[in-house]
Amino acid sequence: MVANIIIGGAIFAYAGWTLVRHVKKSTKGKCAGCSTADACSACRTEQR
Repeated sequence: MVANIIIGGAIFAYAGWTLVRHVKKSTKGKCAGCSTADACSACRTEQR
């Protein structure tokens, strides 16, 4: 019973953290939130 609560809590915590991370990245814009923005030629031209 206790293990089920801990596992369920971990799943919901991870889902919440992932959702918050996604919202923060999406508010930065398309290229600012991209993990390859430094190496991407399309992102460099959009920032100019």
